[in-house]
Amino acid sequence: MNTIIPKITGKRIEIKDIFGSFDLPKIQKAIQISHFAFRKSFPDRQINSIYLDNYSFSSFEESIEGNCLRTKTRLRWYEHPQSEVSAVLELKKKQGVYSWKHLYENSYRIDPKARKWSTFINFLKKEEVDIIQSNLKPQSIVSYFRSYYASFDGKVRITIDQNLKTYQQTNLLRPNFTFHRKHSNTVVLEIKVSAKDSNLIREVCKDIPFNPQRFSKYCESLIPRKNF
Repeated sequence: MNTIIPKITGKRIEIKDIFGSFDLPKIQKAIQISHFAFRKSFPDRQINSIYLDNYSFSSFEESIEGNCLRTKTRLRWYEHPQSEVSAVLELKKKQGVYSWKHLYENSYRIDPKARKWSTFINFLKKEEVDIIQSNLKPQSIVSYFRSYYASFDGKVRITIDQNLKTYQQTNLLRPNFTFHRKHSNTVVLEIKVSAKDSNLIREVCKDIPFNPQRFSKYCESLIPRKNF
């Protein structure tokens, strides 16, 4: 079997803060007037991710406990397709304040009309079946609307996620897109810089109201926090 080589992104620092929906105009205004001259860097879009974990929920436990090196496995696609669409397998790594991804692109497709997992996730290359290990199962689907911003020099990126919905999949034989939980009052703001530009985070936080805190959409999908 051929060795599958993923695309590995550079290490970066990502910090998050959680707001209520009523804070959104204030956040958008702060971004607009920041001396970093943020601009829309990409069209807004819907993001959907299937999070995979083992029967012991090791990835969930690592995230809750904040283990030094942890990995989340997810299959991601965009918008709300009516027919089969490409998806990217992401292994998101995090160690301390640094995070990076192993990306398997152009190798998977999802079929939104499928009524069982074996046909919902389709592998385009036979040798890639083993990437999603047999002990990893779909545990949740997370969907949200994302806005993208970048500083004038591209060194600082900001994303705003809202309209978060979570669909539990644990122990289900078929994908669940019917029963979900809305987190309509949760807005996730994330600041992202490369590891070499870590000094910029402090400067950005002078312009934008920000109180860094840990937050995981996967964990949120299984154990929700109280709304604002």
